[in-house]
Amino acid sequence: MRGLSDVHIVRVKVPLGRLNHLQLDRLGLVAGRYADGRGHITTRQDVQLYHVSLADIPAALRGLGEAELTTRETAGNVVRNVTADPLAGISPDEIFNIWPYAEQVMRFFLRNPISQNLPRKVKIAFSGSAADRSMVKVHDIRGFVVVRLINGRLMEGFELYVGGGLVAAPTIAQRLEAFTPADLLLPTLEAIVRVFDRLGNRENKTRARLKFLVKTMCIDAFREAVFKERDQVRAAESVTVFPEMSGNRHTPPNLPPQVMPQGDEVFARWVETNVVKQKQPGYVAAYATLTAGDLSARQFRALADIAREFAQREVVTTVTQNLVLRWVPIEKLPELHRALATVGLSAPGVHRLSDPVGCAGATTCPLAITTSHTLAQVLAERWISRPDRWLSDGLADVCLKISGCPNACGQHHLATVGSYGASRKVNGEEISHYNLLLGGRANEEGTRFGKLVARIPARHVPEALEAIINSYRHDRQPGQSFLEWADRLEEAGRLKEWALSIVRPFLSIDDRSDFSDWGQQGKFTVEIGQNECAA
Repeated sequence: MRGLSDVHIVRVKVPLGRLNHLQLDRLGLVAGRYADGRGHITTRQDVQLYHVSLADIPAALRGLGEAELTTRETAGNVVRNVTADPLAGISPDEIFNIWPYAEQVMRFFLRNPISQNLPRKVKIAFSGSAADRSMVKVHDIRGFVVVRLINGRLMEGFELYVGGGLVAAPTIAQRLEAFTPADLLLPTLEAIVRVFDRLGNRENKTRARLKFLVKTMCIDAFREAVFKERDQVRAAESVTVFPEMSGNRHTPPNLPPQVMPQGDEVFARWVETNVVKQKQPGYVAAYATLTAGDLSARQFRALADIAREFAQREVVTTVTQNLVLRWVPIEKLPELHRALATVGLSAPGVHRLSDPVGCAGATTCPLAITTSHTLAQVLAERWISRPDRWLSDGLADVCLKISGCPNACGQHHLATVGSYGASRKVNGEEISHYNLLLGGRANEEGTRFGKLVARIPARHVPEALEAIINSYRHDRQPGQSFLEWADRLEEAGRLKEWALSIVRPFLSIDDRSDFSDWGQQGKFTVEIGQNECAA
């Protein structure tokens, strides 16, 4: 913990992001009793609790365990939390429900001896549609669903990719196999982990991720090694196949089709930006927008009651640090909105500018350089107060992601507008800065990393971002989205030049307040410690 040696981060594993009402209530209890009164949703769909004293760790872990929550393998060189599409099983655009398979993978690797001492951590994600709500292409292993006609019948399977990752060397995963039948999923994943365990780089931590092994071997040689290992795994029958699992713990009957309820302007804006129809008639999924991923102890416990009443006793965390309430009957939307508003969780604009992703940052993370979490809070509060300006007018495709260092816990490479913390000396003194990237994305059109265009003093980031958005509004062609406009500038080789011309007025250090970071008192200093980040 930054600046405090006797308190710790407790990272709670949330497989597939699924939390039932009892677990929500227990997280609120533990956060209020042993932590600093809040929990933080990470971009791995986990929950982090802060400022837990060493003396309170045993009691906190017992309390979490009683609700079937674990901290196992949330850090270290292991298979980390398995993430998945939060709309699995209900989205009209999915090919099939990936949750049962993702849950099998999670259960197989949890406490599995083969994955306890890898060269480096391994992250696995599953997506059921081209919308890629899990950002699967930047994971060590990712599965995208495929259906094939084999011997006259349709078979579920996966298009498997390996070797993706962000951090300082962002890499898009390469295809391992065009179609892995569902019954070969676990043997294939075990083979990948075994090959990585045997051949991965254990000498240099910065070159130890799976993506570097794939690059060093080349994808063809890596594929050959994995398939050979898979044959041995199958011959030894070393994979345990779990019983078939239901994608939903509580699957209610279909309801008669309903028209979306009407309400005041505030409710209508929330429905427009935060509510999606399920493929099951009569139901919707609603996003609760969190400020920089934070939930207070009171909000956790209130959500337990809200989930019990409106959402089949469950919420799902997302890689964008929000929550999804599923299986909400359409006619209950006004009641749900009022319930969320009562506890401050009804802000509109999910995945928009007013809903920035922000990693833990230097407030609590020893590896971070800047207070990215605080900056995300500042930007959210600044923009949500003007929904007429920041939730409309061609900005629907603009998302903001902020990391406190190059490790990319905030997934800044994949943002329309991304930034990560850095330090820069001005007149011999360290000043917190952010490197600004534009044009990143992970959507139906594919994955593209943002282009570095400028380095801005941390204190001037809000004004610089507003200047960029205002310039887009002024210069764009009719109907042109921000990404289309940024792509046009990039194709013309003008994106960096244009961005620098816009932010130049904000690059100077004007007064002593610029010497401190957001939320910090006194002069900015870089204090890098040892820890294991969530990236």
